[in-house]
Amino acid sequence: MKPPKEHLRRFGPLFIVQHAILLTCVLLLIVSGIPLKFPHEAWARWLVWLQGGMRSRAVIHHLAGQTLVLLGIFHFVYHVLIDRRVPLLRRAILIRPSDAVVFWHHLLYVLGRRKNLPPMGRYTWYEKFDYIGLMWGIGVMGATGMSMLYMDVALRWIPLSWLQVFWAAHSEEAMLATLFLLVIHMYHVHFNPEKFPMSLTWLNGKISREEMEKYHPLELEELERAAQQEAQRAAQEAVQAAIGSAADAPARGAAQPAVPLPAEEGDHA
Repeated sequence: MKPPKEHLRRFGPLFIVQHAILLTCVLLLIVSGIPLKFPHEAWARWLVWLQGGMRSRAVIHHLAGQTLVLLGIFHFVYHVLIDRRVPLLRRAILIRPSDAVVFWHHLLYVLGRRKNLPPMGRYTWYEKFDYIGLMWGIGVMGATGMSMLYMDVALRWIPLSWLQVFWAAHSEEAMLATLFLLVIHMYHVHFNPEKFPMSLTWLNGKISREEMEKYHPLELEELERAAQQEAQRAAQEAVQAAIGSAADAPARGAAQPAVPLPAEEGDHA
């Protein structure tokens, strides 16, 4: 019987909640939006029927889109303006020039020209592209979608021709995002033979040590180094506390008042 795998905490509850909202909104947007891209297909009409008709389909699409925009605003405000634990330009999620080298070495690994994966940190190069694509998608889809939804307000600031461009951009970006999710994101998170049928990290925020060692060895080294430093600091504090207690013991003994002995017979006046 194999011993249970050791798991490490990768994401907290805030990430899990944000991802759950994101997943729900994206699925609803795809199901309610893609029939407009292929209106003459039988399966598109079937999808509209499942949603209760065009009116309810529109309501679902608008509510999911507005929720996604609010989620994007919250994510930006919290992680950029509020959470200052790590300086913005030092965040691990940002793409750096070294990621180009990691990408090339990863490609050589896939082609069998390299024995091992290149060492990667908290986020792999494709996870970074996932994130950048998500932020870009929310920005483009949010701006174009809200402009079309509130057309009367938008026309006060932009010409009608821009709204026509927005409609085309909204439609094409939606297809691009859908294909990216199905081909890139779904493979790395779900269809990868090592993770099939899916990685559970998005549900419990945990990752196995084996996966950390393979895909995030640099982060694992940082975590182990930080844990070792914390253990050393705690040990030093314990030793100092013990030395301080031993040094104070004689002083405490000298300061104690003498306990009177019981009186013997004949001592009374």
